[in-house]
Amino acid sequence: MQKLFNNITEWIVHIPDAFRKSETEDEFGIRLRKHKRAMYIRTALLIVLGIALIFVLINIYTHWTYRSYEVIESEDVFDSVSGYVAIHDRVLRYSPDGAVLLKSDMEEEIWNESFNMTQPTLESSSEAILIYDKRGTDIHVYNMEQKLGSFITNSPILFARVSANGNVLAAVEDGEGTQIIYYNSKGEEIAAISPSPTKYGYPLSMAVSEDGNMVAVSYVMTDNGVIGSRLAFYNFGSAGSDKEDHLMAAEEFTETLIPDVRYFGGTELIAFTDSGFMVYKGSGTPKRKEDVKIGRDIVSFFCDESRLAFIFRCDEVGHRYTMDVYNHGGKLLNTEYVDIIYDKGHFSNKEL
Repeated sequence: MQKLFNNITEWIVHIPDAFRKSETEDEFGIRLRKHKRAMYIRTALLIVLGIALIFVLINIYTHWTYRSYEVIESEDVFDSVSGYVAIHDRVLRYSPDGAVLLKSDMEEEIWNESFNMTQPTLESSSEAILIYDKRGTDIHVYNMEQKLGSFITNSPILFARVSANGNVLAAVEDGEGTQIIYYNSKGEEIAAISPSPTKYGYPLSMAVSEDGNMVAVSYVMTDNGVIGSRLAFYNFGSAGSDKEDHLMAAEEFTETLIPDVRYFGGTELIAFTDSGFMVYKGSGTPKRKEDVKIGRDIVSFFCDESRLAFIFRCDEVGHRYTMDVYNHGGKLLNTEYVDIIYDKGHFSNKEL
């Protein structure tokens, strides 16, 4: 390899001499000129090879697929109804009978709580954990160290979200449709939104910012038989104190569904549509910054604080699915094949 490198350098060094006009020059000057030229070329080649090597290593690391695994810790499961979720460096086990937060070794308990639910459902934020009884009325709120509070709603819960400080946003059934109620972790009502079904539609998804001030709600609506969506932004801080229902802005979309909305990094909201995603930013009146159209039927998606993954069926022989990974700015980072039957996916640090 070294010999090949030297031969290439020597060959490049002599190229200019083939086109150089004959002139008077002593042997020392010729040797000095060729030596300097060789040093420049050798340095340039080393830089190019170094960049190429770094690119290859990054490409291998980015597209690495594991073919085996090693069990580090395990726990015996004696029932078939418990759910397990990794939250930061801890593991949450929950079932209709209660929940326990374990350290990563799955041996030491941080907290252990008993309750009785029919359909326990989990939501979490950066600092808080929400467990509620879907179609029931029980709500329990925790952080990574202890229980923050529990309470009972007056109506069955359709779905709920939690902020980092433990505030709970719950969509509940009432006699005339759906009401959105905002609670603190103790169950004290902060505000209530009663959207008119004829004006706003039916709540499909909600999101609450980390500080608990901003709320976004996606509604599904129909107009002359055409299905569409309405995305509404509310502010429960000082910016929305003088607004009716704390409503800051709303935007309507024809022939588009928004099945999920999520806040990231404070004031950034991503609205996932049936054809891609939109990115909004701003604490007062949010503005749409990106609108990414994917153009394929989305089978499923998942995300973290910096990446979004969309999975599609693949028509190529030998492959089951393809997956596109974007950043929050709408840039396509890479495309991968997914050749396994999967239930759900998630990001874990730099891996997927």
